[in-house]
Amino acid sequence: MPDPPRVGERAPDDLAAGGAAVVAFLRHVGCPFAEATMVAMRTEAERWPELEWIAVSQGTSAATDSWCEAVGGCGGVRVVADPERFAAWGLGRSGLGHFMGRRSLRSAARLARSGIRNRHPSGNRWRPAGTFAVDAEGVVRWRHLPEHAGELPDFGAAAGAAGGARG
Repeated sequence: MPDPPRVGERAPDDLAAGGAAVVAFLRHVGCPFAEATMVAMRTEAERWPELEWIAVSQGTSAATDSWCEAVGGCGGVRVVADPERFAAWGLGRSGLGHFMGRRSLRSAARLARSGIRNRHPSGNRWRPAGTFAVDAEGVVRWRHLPEHAGELPDFGAAAGAAGGARG
């Protein structure tokens, strides 16, 4: 499996071929961190409409569609159910500490207090998330590879790096 693309390298495929984009690979659908990521993406997609917002799910298409509905919709985010794409972007397998470590469990408890809890999962709990900002030429301009499952990306920074211009 290749390493995740670094800043300055070409994106590994044409997922973001429509222009500048923010691409977020979600933990399994049903994961509270995936839900928090989607909520943040929807918000930023409204603020940065000139960018394409893409969430890649590792769940089945049916489970992903059901999950999107359960979390309040996916708004201006294009959702792609394609677990094989994770490997193409270098997102393989995490360790137990990544999603069951102290920092992740604290983050899960914080999300639970805000109403975001584990739902029926579809996908692989061992696969980590990853977020990339890709410019209009297909070059990665920003990336976030979380140290633990509860570390969510800064979508404002990603949008700016992808070439977004606030209106």
